Amino acid sequence: MKNLKKLNRKDLEQVNGAALTTCNGCPVNATFGDGAGFTASCASYWALPEHCRKCVLVSMDCFEQIQLE
Repeated sequence: MKNLKKLNRKDLEQVNGAALTTCNGCPVNATFGDGAGFTASCASYWALPEHCRKCVLVSMDCFEQIQLE
């Protein structure tokens, strides 16, 4: 398997297009998820404005799993 270089946060934002959004006023230091170790709940994540959701760290548990057929 090819050894891939790890991207820093700024480079990753540019790849995903988040560099076009501003995170002013967003809780960028919060981590969202249900359970221990998170500073805010999944419900709080979904209450954020859409542009702020691109600026925060969120657990996979906050999303629904879909079944592929």
